[in-house]
Amino acid sequence: MQSILIADDHDIVRFGLTMMLKEFFPDYIVDEAWDAESVIEQMRKKEYQLILLDLVMPNTDASILLPYIKNIHPIVKILILSMNDETLYGLRSIHLGAHGYLKKDTPKKEIAKAIATVLAGKKYVSQELADSLLQHSLEGTSISPFERLSPREFQVAMYLIKDFTQKQISEILQVQYGTVNTLKQRVYDKLEIGERKELNELASIYGLQ
Repeated sequence: MQSILIADDHDIVRFGLTMMLKEFFPDYIVDEAWDAESVIEQMRKKEYQLILLDLVMPNTDASILLPYIKNIHPIVKILILSMNDETLYGLRSIHLGAHGYLKKDTPKKEIAKAIATVLAGKKYVSQELADSLLQHSLEGTSISPFERLSPREFQVAMYLIKDFTQKQISEILQVQYGTVNTLKQRVYDKLEIGERKELNELASIYGLQ
């Protein structure tokens, strides 16, 4: 039997998605996870054709989890279902290995369409994100200055925005303190800022806070 894994920390969301999957994809077994550890544990037990993944779960760093999933199971399809701004997080998620990105408040018929598209081996983005990508491509501009950052730099920027100290970040990422300091400086240089206050202001402008 083919299987789909729902990864979301809210019981009601997992329940709703399970009901939707039973309606539109009755031939698939549906399993659940609620954080990075449970996702990895479920993937050790079986191979999934699709993971419906929330970006924000307890004890979970999506910028680490996504590449990890693709590394241990390269053929699995990943569709992000999140409340985060799709014009920023959508493109970044796809760069990290996701096959599609939708907001959680998307109508269930569109979610079902996205699932079918991704299972067929194609990418899926909302019309809003597609229009935004096209517009910025035509204008030769980036959606956000944060798009200039590498995945690791973006990761450090997000921890700085959440007011973590450099020592805490080095412990979380298991890297040297000096490495975090170098990454922070690269973030500041690429965003053309000089201090954390400016980083927070920029994050607020682009919906990262």
